[in-house]
Amino acid sequence: MSRLATGAKLLTVVVICSLLVSGVVVGFVRGEPELSASLAENRVVAGEEATLAVTLTNAGELETMSTTNPELNRRVLTATGVSTRLRAGDAPLSVTTGRQSVGSIADGGERAVPFTVSVDEDASPGTYRLPLRVAYTHTSEIDEGGGFSRSQTVERTLSVTVRVVEQARFAVVDTEADVGPASVGTVSVTLENVGSEAANETAISLDSLDPDVRVGSSGTSSQYAGEWAPGQRQTLTYVVAATETATNATYPFRVTTAFDDDRGVRQTDASSVVGVEPQTDRRFVVTDVESDVAAGGSGTLAVTLRNDGSQTNEATLALRSAGGALAVDGGDASTRFVGDWPSEAERTFTFDVAAPPSTEGGTYTLDAAVDYRTDRGADASARPASIGVAVAPDPDFAVRDPDVSLTVGEEGRVRGTVVNRGSTPARNAVVVISSPSPNVRFTETTYALGDIETGSTAEFSFDAVVAPTAAAGPRPFDVTVRYEGPGGADRQSTPLQFRGDVVPQPDRLAFEAVNASYGIDTSNRLSVRVTNVGDARLKDVRVSLATAPPFTSESPSAFVSALDPGETATLGFELSVSEDAVESTHAVALNATAERTNGDMIRMEPSLVAVTIAEPSGPGGDTALVVGVAVLAAVVIVSGWWWLRQ
Repeated sequence: MSRLATGAKLLTVVVICSLLVSGVVVGFVRGEPELSASLAENRVVAGEEATLAVTLTNAGELETMSTTNPELNRRVLTATGVSTRLRAGDAPLSVTTGRQSVGSIADGGERAVPFTVSVDEDASPGTYRLPLRVAYTHTSEIDEGGGFSRSQTVERTLSVTVRVVEQARFAVVDTEADVGPASVGTVSVTLENVGSEAANETAISLDSLDPDVRVGSSGTSSQYAGEWAPGQRQTLTYVVAATETATNATYPFRVTTAFDDDRGVRQTDASSVVGVEPQTDRRFVVTDVESDVAAGGSGTLAVTLRNDGSQTNEATLALRSAGGALAVDGGDASTRFVGDWPSEAERTFTFDVAAPPSTEGGTYTLDAAVDYRTDRGADASARPASIGVAVAPDPDFAVRDPDVSLTVGEEGRVRGTVVNRGSTPARNAVVVISSPSPNVRFTETTYALGDIETGSTAEFSFDAVVAPTAAAGPRPFDVTVRYEGPGGADRQSTPLQFRGDVVPQPDRLAFEAVNASYGIDTSNRLSVRVTNVGDARLKDVRVSLATAPPFTSESPSAFVSALDPGETATLGFELSVSEDAVESTHAVALNATAERTNGDMIRMEPSLVAVTIAEPSGPGGDTALVVGVAVLAAVVIVSGWWWLRQ
């Protein structure tokens, strides 16, 4: 082969490579998205409504690629306008969410799409496949050189897998009660885990559906049961109080179970409603309870019990605080010796009971246990009786008829009435007032109310001053009631809020300068007429000049003892004009205060009067000085000439 031919071939190869590198050689970019579906959490339980978060992932495939324009590769691998719909298929559930629009999913991207499902109550445990219909559009082919592209729409059916699993489920298998009308007792509920899985951190709540029957001190109570294996039974006991009108043949209660499943997820079993038959065959029955204990204090508890059994000997009553919420005679328990206790006889016992400061009002339980000796000499213990101790709550205060009489720049008052709506009196009550407004200042911030009995009221009144620079408008006010709780403890209410309006200051005084025209470097009398333009008499009217260069004053204050509506008085002030003043009209500020007939002080906004500085129209100033000097010189010369002639 000749050198010429070999060179031509090499040149051809070099040209082709150059064209490839430079992008002159063109072709088609082809590819398609590849969507897949998965569920991170696919467990559902029979009878529940759950949300399945389906994850769509795009792992696209390139058939031919562009080496110079990666954006074209991304276009053919991106699924656009993605929508999806989940079907139930053969699974024992229904999908309540319709078709979902997802948008675009780029290569390597993913989207989470939530679907709500309702699982059948009788769903059998097992694994089920749910069809997932997916539709999208993508660019399947792009011409690198001419910009030509071809798109197509794809519809595919994917699937996700769900598992219907069993978990702990609870059923009430037995109930027992030793509570009846007008008494405090217990209700015991026995439950069984009828599910196939254990429950962890189990808590059983009981609340009454009868308004005359109360569980615990708040109307509902919860008992901790811990781990609960399948088939296991446990009995939970709750303190229940019934009123005298609780005469139903059965007391209805709702039982609710909460627990952690084997994954640590908190679950709630469906509530069960059970009817409990009341029992009244307690041997020692509580017939009366009287208490004057209030939250945060101490008082006396008087409890009366009746022996409904046979006579007992050497009986002893022990009163214990359930849970330590109350102190009995300064401790957790206290005893009283009874001795012989005949059948049907009543005995009354008194104890000192204290409620800590953190105690809230409500009913608290004390257990009364009677130990005794039978007529055969055997020691016995009667079933304890639960005693409901009513702890009076804190007083419940409210503010009625707030009256805010405040005017800009004036003294005023804030009045109101505190009412005790609670069931506990407040001793030595004091109301404390405040306002977040910096322009409202109270002369005193506390007002003694004294004792406020239940349902009683007490009035308060505070003097306040509003700054002259304040803007008129509504203002918030807070009052807090401090009082002496039971046992002398200091307590206070939450802030009681109300609002009132600060009204604009009306025009009360008008000022007018009289012949206020002065020369430069002079000391003058400034006369000002002041007129009461309001509709009320003003006393102790005090007016002062607020001078500024070129003015000064050696006597800037004036006083009028009283001004009736429409009355005018003339005030005088010393006003000096500096030597460097220029001819002009200036404003001089006047500050005024006055006292209304009720004694309230008024501070009015500054008023301005016009003062003119001008040269005198006749000889004066420097000209007058020159003339005076010339006359004096002539007099001296004539006098000297006359003296020499003598």
